[in-house]
Amino acid sequence: MKTDEMSVAAINDFAKILEDGNTAEFIYNDFYYEIFESCDEGYVVNIYSCNQRDENGDYLDKYMIDGGLCTGSARDAVEFML
Repeated sequence: MKTDEMSVAAINDFAKILEDGNTAEFIYNDFYYEIFESCDEGYVVNIYSCNQRDENGDYLDKYMIDGGLCTGSARDAVEFML
């Protein structure tokens, strides 16, 4: 998804992906978002400036521009750094 405004439906869809135990990935304002469940509590939210990935399909850390832990709901995690 690439848009300047994230719709409520899209936020709900990404939250559902997280609730199902999967990783949510999307493009927002030309940044690449990756959200997944933390091993401890909540969700990890990482933002990258580039979509380049390693041989395993993971984003390259050198392109990470921000990241954090959201201890709220799946929906909170999607909205956390928007």
